[in-house]
Amino acid sequence: MKVKDRLSLQFTFMFAVLLMVVLSGIYILAAGNRSKTFYDTLEDRALTAGQLYLAQDNMSEESFNKVIKKYPQSLPNEVIRIYNDKFEPVFIKEDSVHWSADIIQKVVKEKKVRFTIGSKQIAGLYYIDNSGNFVVIASAVDDAGFQNLRQLLWIMIFFFVISLLITFSLGRFFATIALRPITQIVNKMKIIRASSLDKRLPVGNKNKDEINELMVTINALLEHLEQSFSAQQAFIANASHELRTPLTTIMGNAEITLRSDREKEDYKNTLSEILKETEELNNIINSLFELSQANMEGYTVESVRLDELLWEAVDDCGHKLKPNPVKYAAPPNGEIYTLHGSRRLLFIAFSNILNNAVKFSNNSDVECKLEMVDNAITVTIKDKGIGISPVELQNIFQPFFRASNSQGFAGSGIGLSLADKIIKLHNGNIAVHSEVNKGTEFKITFGK
Repeated sequence: MKVKDRLSLQFTFMFAVLLMVVLSGIYILAAGNRSKTFYDTLEDRALTAGQLYLAQDNMSEESFNKVIKKYPQSLPNEVIRIYNDKFEPVFIKEDSVHWSADIIQKVVKEKKVRFTIGSKQIAGLYYIDNSGNFVVIASAVDDAGFQNLRQLLWIMIFFFVISLLITFSLGRFFATIALRPITQIVNKMKIIRASSLDKRLPVGNKNKDEINELMVTINALLEHLEQSFSAQQAFIANASHELRTPLTTIMGNAEITLRSDREKEDYKNTLSEILKETEELNNIINSLFELSQANMEGYTVESVRLDELLWEAVDDCGHKLKPNPVKYAAPPNGEIYTLHGSRRLLFIAFSNILNNAVKFSNNSDVECKLEMVDNAITVTIKDKGIGISPVELQNIFQPFFRASNSQGFAGSGIGLSLADKIIKLHNGNIAVHSEVNKGTEFKITFGK
């Protein structure tokens, strides 16, 4: 069922309940008013009968003539009985309709009595006269009143049904108008494909309603998807390029060597070159694998002391260089520099940043500092290398990105991307400040 139909039915159902309550209240009030009015009429008939039979000597001729004129105006199925203080019928003979002593006694006790038997309403009146005390009981059926109630009921049913039909139609109409922007969004989203992620939904500047927020959210999602697709395409292109370079070198060396017989030393040189390129190819593949697998799955989460971890990363970075260019002094109270995470992943992240700092500063001194700043663990790695231009600085964490001034240095452009991903997995943040030919500073912060 479509949303507009469901909304129309829900609105119609709520209106039906409300209308039924209102109409039921009106009908109950009308029925109660009919019953009360007819009881009043019966009491008036009982009083008129008492005056006709008992009060002639106490009334003026004019008043009595009014009573005589009024009395013949009987009610449907009207029966009037008059009883004396001995509960005996007087003036009017009893036939099939007669009242028990209990009912007459109740009238004497309560002075006025009203009750119903079936569709017949009965009113009893205690009449005091100078000739004695009497009980007058009048009964009748309110045919006209019941007929009016039946007509009112049918009128209510008719208008109830008509109102529901009108309500459903109007509800569907207004639901269609209200949902029209969503329908337009659906129609526009149907034409957006992977090749047209640059398209956006039109966002109004005036209306700040939920529909507008939905379009803004969808546009943000499309922006994210477009960036993801672009990054994926750039990743594939860069990965292909980085993998093709060592493969081309390997194939070229092998083809040249196989064209003619060569000296033993030439074969050794060629194999050495092939081995070097193969190692480079293996490093790229391993880096790609680590980048794709950089998450907590498959790694043990443990308490990691960063002061000790940095010692290991610094030592690993400088084991081939004597003396070690990385200057690091572990701070006191090392227990406070503890994180919960993967020791292996954090080691990879810090090693990549340290290796980059050493490499791009031509093995000159690199400063590494661990400290607590505003209740957050902060690691600062600062070099005096070639630096990065402000334009290129925002792209350094993209896979395979290499700054324009780094072409003379070996590398694949994956290390920083991998480090950034690992730091973020540990709820950390990397801030970079750099100036060309003056150096670069990485500040890694882990919030407490």
